[in-house]
Amino acid sequence: MSNLFRRLAMAVLVVGPALASTGCATTHTLLDGREKSFVIVGYSTSFAWPDMLQDMLDDHAGGKRKYYVLNATIGGAAVERWIGEPDSDTYKRTMMPMLRDYWGDDARLRGDAPQPKIALCQQSLQFTRTQRGPIASADDRKGIEIGADALEKLAVRLHEHGIDRVYYGMHIYKQPIEPEVGNERLALDVLLSRGHNFIFQGPDVWTPTRNEHPGAFTQDRVHPNERGMKIMAEGWYRTVAGADAREDVVQKMHAHSYDVVNMMHAYMESRRVE
Repeated sequence: MSNLFRRLAMAVLVVGPALASTGCATTHTLLDGREKSFVIVGYSTSFAWPDMLQDMLDDHAGGKRKYYVLNATIGGAAVERWIGEPDSDTYKRTMMPMLRDYWGDDARLRGDAPQPKIALCQQSLQFTRTQRGPIASADDRKGIEIGADALEKLAVRLHEHGIDRVYYGMHIYKQPIEPEVGNERLALDVLLSRGHNFIFQGPDVWTPTRNEHPGAFTQDRVHPNERGMKIMAEGWYRTVAGADAREDVVQKMHAHSYDVVNMMHAYMESRRVE
């Protein structure tokens, strides 16, 4: 078992009531009753919460599978790892497996789900410009633009592969790498101001995880535990459901107990290629 899994297994999982708000002001709903797929473009914080989101989407649809969550998370794969050129090792580790598993008529893992047209990017700008990220302070205009450019490049690449709507949520609170991680949201603000009609605001998961630090984290105080993952799942449900978000669906998810360590193992095994 890896050190990460040991830390997760040792975590004290704190399960609280539904959040009053995740900072997402979305009113438009994507849950219109028509079958569709959401692809998750994430890194190590996104191994488990997409399953929680799937449960909420099924409940929202009356127990029917109308909305499919296709998880393309790769450990350690912040934005910088997704925007390499097609012949780069990072592209072969991130974008290529996503396209192999979920795109085209012979997609390896998509099953009966339609090809995704919506991307939910739970992302980070770490490793862009510096290992900690590009934005050293709120006054770092150059760093903000560098971050916005990186986010834009990933969104455009996804759009070129047929994604009609790209939603961005930035990193959860990360105490050892603040203020750079919190400042990532400044780059997203700049990107949104550029007027792309296919890029949208996702949930603010930084604020609620900061407010629940360290209770929403494993013993390393960096990776989310069950509570932290539920915060992200709720935020993304409220983003895609918009004004149609149902409180009973949110409460049911929070009341359910999830074995996040086994969920992470199962996810990574599902993506493994012999």
